[in-house]
Amino acid sequence: MSTVPIGLWLASKAHANTPFIRYDIASPEGQSMLATLSTAVKQMKSLSDANPRSWRWQWYTHFVSGSTTKQAEIDRLFSATSWRRVLAEEMWNTCQSHAGQNYNHFLPWHRMYVLYFEQIVREVTGRADFTLPYWNYTSADPAKRGVVPAQFRLRYDSTWAPLYRSNRSTLANSGQPIHQNEPTDVMDVRGLMASESYSNIGSVNGFCRGVDSSIHGRIHVLTGNSTNMGKISYAALDPLFWVHHANIDRMWASWNANGGVNPTSGTWLDREFVFVDGGGQRVSGRLRDFLDASSLGYSYDRLIGPDGSEDGVSTFAAASSARRNSVGRNPERIGSGKPMELGAQPARTTLTIDDGRPETALDPTGQKRTYLVVKDLHTWQQPEALFHLYVTARGGGPVRDYHVGDIHFFDAEFHDHGSSPLDEALGENFNSFDITEVLKRLVARKAIKPGVPLELVVAAGGRPTPGAKPLIGTVQLVWQ
Repeated sequence: MSTVPIGLWLASKAHANTPFIRYDIASPEGQSMLATLSTAVKQMKSLSDANPRSWRWQWYTHFVSGSTTKQAEIDRLFSATSWRRVLAEEMWNTCQSHAGQNYNHFLPWHRMYVLYFEQIVREVTGRADFTLPYWNYTSADPAKRGVVPAQFRLRYDSTWAPLYRSNRSTLANSGQPIHQNEPTDVMDVRGLMASESYSNIGSVNGFCRGVDSSIHGRIHVLTGNSTNMGKISYAALDPLFWVHHANIDRMWASWNANGGVNPTSGTWLDREFVFVDGGGQRVSGRLRDFLDASSLGYSYDRLIGPDGSEDGVSTFAAASSARRNSVGRNPERIGSGKPMELGAQPARTTLTIDDGRPETALDPTGQKRTYLVVKDLHTWQQPEALFHLYVTARGGGPVRDYHVGDIHFFDAEFHDHGSSPLDEALGENFNSFDITEVLKRLVARKAIKPGVPLELVVAAGGRPTPGAKPLIGTVQLVWQ
């Protein structure tokens, strides 16, 4: 079989001059496409679970239900000699990169997943011009920013009922901004869109991991619970998943349009994955063949600028020179904190500075930035909340001026990928935050004094699930 799927090749050639366009759900075109998606959801759910174009099969491609295992479902649905059994073994539980896989897989794998799902919708509905609309939750319009589109909330409507799920969060299903109870605006993607590199470099998050660890996971956590969008093994069951990931893909296309450069080397680019096309036939492709949206025959009605706006794509030079300079340096650890178990009350750890380093944690030459790195995250069940990080002097509270970022545990729970033991199925969940400006603020306010060390304070943005026991395994301070 050709590495580049023949169906995809034909689609890209046929639409080279008139590419498919994905639209904002709020636009008239987006509304029309969303009605088609609703029809497709109903039709796909009516198909046998053993049909590769069925809703369950497509859900299971991302991850099999958390109430069972991949092997158990394969045994339930297929005979020992069924060709579909072989296909399910190749396809199911292959979502990247939420169970220890290479972070760089995240964007291209989900692009493949969404693209083939889009083809299936065209075929099952008969609408040849269908494109998946995107949920524009980062819009500056307060009526759209962080608000689940109304069509996903109409449980008894004859047109829109297939898009409804009862087990979303209260804010999500009541039409309120899903982030309204957070201490900061977690829909803000300005820093993310200014990322200098696709991949992580030292202690600096690359664009790919940055998307995954920030806005992508936030949307999952804030819209669903542990039997819905809030947990990997149920996420793709919710129709909201698809319009969320269309917007994630739009962010990547925007970053590229702004000048962001995708990797061109590395064995990870040759990693091949199996899906089914619109006709329900097996197709495969390498990650490297899905790095350019325009070459795949589609585009977006509107892109995001490097400043996070949609007023037109400006230049990639909008990224800060400070970050650009730090990317080229080798990381140097200067301090650390102890592991932290999180809960409903703020948790604290002292940030111990290594001998010979300034107690401010700032580089005295002013050449290097200071990063807080938290990784090796784990949770026994989804806490269903974001956790906000503050760097302050000992005894300080979670004050907005000292807020440095937030973390989620969407990808920090053990999952059965069907091929690896559980102790190998969890990555380090790398998160990095530039805390240089917060440290300068503490110094200017004379909060850092001899004998008063720095502290990391982590506070839940909502009410975490009792007994989840989310854990930060590693806390470090790094110069780069």
